[in-house]
Amino acid sequence: MKRFSLMAICVFFCAVSVGTAQAGLLFVPNTYGLSARSMALGNAMTAVGDDYSMTYFNPAALGKLSSHQIDLGYLYAAPDFQGGPKSGGEDVDFDTANKITLIGFTMDLSQLFESEHGLGLGLNIAIDNNLKSFMTFEDKRSDNGQFLRYGLTSVTMITGLGLEICEKIAIGGGGYVMVKGTNKLIAETDMAGNTREEEIQVSAEPVIAPIASIYATVLENLTLGLAYRGKGVAEFSEIEAATDAQVSDSSLTELNLMMAFKDTYVPQQVSFGAAIYPTDALLVALDLTWANWADYADEVAEADSVKDDAEFDTKDTFIPRLGVEYALTDNLSTAAGYYYEQTPFEDPGIGNNVVLDNDKHAFSVGFNHDFDYLSMFKLPPAFGATYFYHYLAPRTVEAGDEVEYESSGQLHGVVANLTLKF
Repeated sequence: MKRFSLMAICVFFCAVSVGTAQAGLLFVPNTYGLSARSMALGNAMTAVGDDYSMTYFNPAALGKLSSHQIDLGYLYAAPDFQGGPKSGGEDVDFDTANKITLIGFTMDLSQLFESEHGLGLGLNIAIDNNLKSFMTFEDKRSDNGQFLRYGLTSVTMITGLGLEICEKIAIGGGGYVMVKGTNKLIAETDMAGNTREEEIQVSAEPVIAPIASIYATVLENLTLGLAYRGKGVAEFSEIEAATDAQVSDSSLTELNLMMAFKDTYVPQQVSFGAAIYPTDALLVALDLTWANWADYADEVAEADSVKDDAEFDTKDTFIPRLGVEYALTDNLSTAAGYYYEQTPFEDPGIGNNVVLDNDKHAFSVGFNHDFDYLSMFKLPPAFGATYFYHYLAPRTVEAGDEVEYESSGQLHGVVANLTLKF
């Protein structure tokens, strides 16, 4: 029985480590966004304030807060992707949906400290699978390829602080939390394979990836923003299964099996944005983001038992974003957005580590309504909703073993959030 238990534990760890070959690169703010408004504007938010998603996109804008607010939201995304070898082999159908609860909190600290300069605090949380996924590792893998940048995601936690330096300029900083864990499996076994003294040691600690930004009101109708977001890696390292083989209670030898893998990866990014107000009712937001994906192939080749022989190659990408928002009335506005993101995978890999990944066109449309006619609230609550669509451009690419792979697909999603100001 003990022998079976040990085998089951070893199989579990192996299954988890193998599963990471297709899991972990969905990071909610980058893949989708954090609020209905940010997604409606194509996440062109680097120079746009007055939204709780600025905690991630530009925490400096928190220095311009004039109230506190709580945001509660929900996002549903349904992918329909297909891929696999161009000739021979079964198709890979990917349809893992995201059901993400979004929570945002922003606070005007200048009121608390009676500061002459604006000071704001922000906190964003996103939890997938209807609040059930804190850490997620896919346990499925296909020899015909896997879509690496979608799937269930681990919990997202972001915090930021913004300080107004003068009337026109604010600076900010913060970070998003990743998790680094270690595991150790220890057991004693005799020559017949019976085990005893089984012990599993698990520990985890947070690792914070930094964010730094500037938010500047250059003209009355022009705001500029610049943000840097550091690289984030969630990993399980030094996963060790150690079996002490014994004869008549005397230690014979110790058998070690080392495993290590990396899950969520967020590339280092720099974003520059401009928010232009041609009229009081119209906002045009423009963003350009550099993402340091070239570092990914080297990152996972170190201390990753699965991907160190994947032999895929990645490149840096530039992501242009455009968002337009128009106020139809004093309490109703509509918005639309678009961004284009190239695949960072130049060489998709080899063998059963092949990554199916495509250039992506993302479109969105949404609205926001302020309930300013509800007299029981000191500040009017607001409701926003957005529909978004991701189109994966069809792609044929040759893997390292000269096998051609095809991939394509689309994703439909909706998000809504309620904003309460106080």
